[in-house]
Amino acid sequence: MSFVKLISDEFVKNCLEWKTLVPVVEKSLVDISIKNGSTIQPPRLFMDIPDKQGLFLAMPSYSENDHALACKLVTSFPQNKSIGIPSVLANILLFDPITGKIKAIVEANRITAWRTAAASVVATKYLHKGDKNTLAILGAGTQAESHALALKEIFGFNEVRIWNRTSERAKILASKLPFECTICNSNEECVKDADVICTTTYAKEPILEDSWVKDGAHINAVGAGQSHHSELSEAVYRKSYLVVDHIESAEKELAGLIEMGIDMKGEIGNYINSSKTVPEDVTCTIFHNLGLAIEDLVTANFVYNKFSKGQK
Repeated sequence: MSFVKLISDEFVKNCLEWKTLVPVVEKSLVDISIKNGSTIQPPRLFMDIPDKQGLFLAMPSYSENDHALACKLVTSFPQNKSIGIPSVLANILLFDPITGKIKAIVEANRITAWRTAAASVVATKYLHKGDKNTLAILGAGTQAESHALALKEIFGFNEVRIWNRTSERAKILASKLPFECTICNSNEECVKDADVICTTTYAKEPILEDSWVKDGAHINAVGAGQSHHSELSEAVYRKSYLVVDHIESAEKELAGLIEMGIDMKGEIGNYINSSKTVPEDVTCTIFHNLGLAIEDLVTANFVYNKFSKGQK
């Protein structure tokens, strides 16, 4: 009799490394952009939980190339921060893609943080050709931490700046990171002359203004407020070249940008496989990192394979 494997966040922590995960996520972003039916990922299902100001999400995906089938189940409760619980909690169910039988439940908080940051690394690699001296992080939560760790390790930024509405939280994040950071008093100060900017908040109003962003900068827009595009001002979008992770998901989740007449130039997979290139005269690039089920699938599958080898 076979049992469903339970894979803890602690195991995930011990087996993931940026230099091995980034290529796995990069390949998945190419696969999802090919549109030949071998990789399937419908837009995620959102269910509001009004009395808790929360969300429940279901994110299924399938990869023929990876011989993998999965669904991530996520709850997002922003008020959890006040009681010391992560605002986003996630688990991934892995299935046998031939029989449909469940084979593992993988705790996925760390996977969510890591696969998202890995996607931002990939986007930065292919969309930003300028210097990578100064990294600005707006926010001080889980995604802020994973983005600081990933981008610093892969690109070796000389300076990492952090700003958060609550400066104490920025200081706490800085104390957890294995390198020196600059705590900024304002968001404008944080992004001034920064080469790469990551927005990782629940902001309902813009926290990044056009006049603050230098020409040639790259922005990884990660945060998820009431609107996925609420962190950046309209003027930032209008001056920039916008790339997304998945067009079908972006058309649904970034509908407000479409209504504003903001053009999505393509998926990051198009730039990885060179079917599209960023024009030379582009002032600023934005990668809207919505976070994809296929990234969860390949990361969970990577973890599962390592776990299974250890069980033998």
